[in-house]
Amino acid sequence: MAALDHEGDTMARKKRRVYVAIEEIESHGHEEDDDGGEEVEEEDEQSHGEADGDGDDAAAAMEESDGHDEEGDNGGDEPDQSPDGDDMEEEEERGGGVHGGEAEVETFHHSEQASSARPVVAVAGVTVEDADALECGVCCLPLRPPIFQCEVGHVVCAPCRDKLAPAGRCHVCRAAVAGGEYRRCHALERLVDAIRVACPHAAHGCGATPAYHALDAHRRACPHAPCRCPGESCGFAGSTAALLDHFAAAHAWPCVADVRAGETHRLHDGFNFHRVEHRGGGDHRLIMLNMTREPLGRAISVLCIHPHAAPAAEMQCELRLHVSRPADDAGGGLCISHYQKSVFHIGYSDLADGVPDRRRRFQFVVPRHVVGGDNEDGVQIRVRIKY
Repeated sequence: MAALDHEGDTMARKKRRVYVAIEEIESHGHEEDDDGGEEVEEEDEQSHGEADGDGDDAAAAMEESDGHDEEGDNGGDEPDQSPDGDDMEEEEERGGGVHGGEAEVETFHHSEQASSARPVVAVAGVTVEDADALECGVCCLPLRPPIFQCEVGHVVCAPCRDKLAPAGRCHVCRAAVAGGEYRRCHALERLVDAIRVACPHAAHGCGATPAYHALDAHRRACPHAPCRCPGESCGFAGSTAALLDHFAAAHAWPCVADVRAGETHRLHDGFNFHRVEHRGGGDHRLIMLNMTREPLGRAISVLCIHPHAAPAAEMQCELRLHVSRPADDAGGGLCISHYQKSVFHIGYSDLADGVPDRRRRFQFVVPRHVVGGDNEDGVQIRVRIKY
């Protein structure tokens, strides 16, 4: 009977190994058809039948095996190096189906570690179908920390929470807010901070990826926002650095880079561009000086090409002209001496609406008798810009 019980346990363990093998087959894509499972069952039943039919022989064999084991233990001449039936079954259990189960658990454990080791994941093709999910339900502006919610889960931004606090109820479900205070929603705060978007001016050189709720603020201050070319039939648009290269290469307009305050430059008729460096370094501004012919002389207008408007008092320009030359039609060694200075604030424009009307914006007029006639194509002027 002990031998039969031992054999029953052995067969039970063999059946569990077959079950694990079936699970492994199914987990790898169900490659076996329906008959495969029946064949395994028939094989299993056949093994049971053989076990029942040869029960006596198996019992006798087990007794004989036990007898040999006892002789080996009592004799002590040659120790038995091979494991017995129970050890073999346990080895098969450890090396067979159970090991496969451990492998699956270990793989899952490593995948969790891998996911926790990658806090930043770039997922291509992600689309937010409902943008309202990222906006406050009251002001419809993008949600930004701190974010608050009622007991049901309706969220509001901090300014709207302060406005709704006296009512003491949720603006959606009208549920009473305990103590008139909404609860912080830390999970949504982490989510909105983690949603990053590319700058709309990435094609013009901006590599920033602000949070979704900070995109509008970044767009208003992005230095890579495009500006337009002032050419009448030119549709070029780009950053100020790209514009300066475009002016020189495509239009051959006079361009001077890294202009310092107080330098003297000769301005030619038409557009003149100066790239002015800030006295503190790290910042440059593109200045357009447009000199046009007028009945009384030359009119000069100054404008800063910049993608964003700024206070007029931020940048100041000083133009200074000093001319001393002999008079053309005067004798006796007479000469003409002229000194002129003008200080004014510079306006900003991205030229999206074209060049402003020069007749309304000129800040410096050089008299005709000082220029010396229509044959002169330029004026030597000292330019000083401060900001």
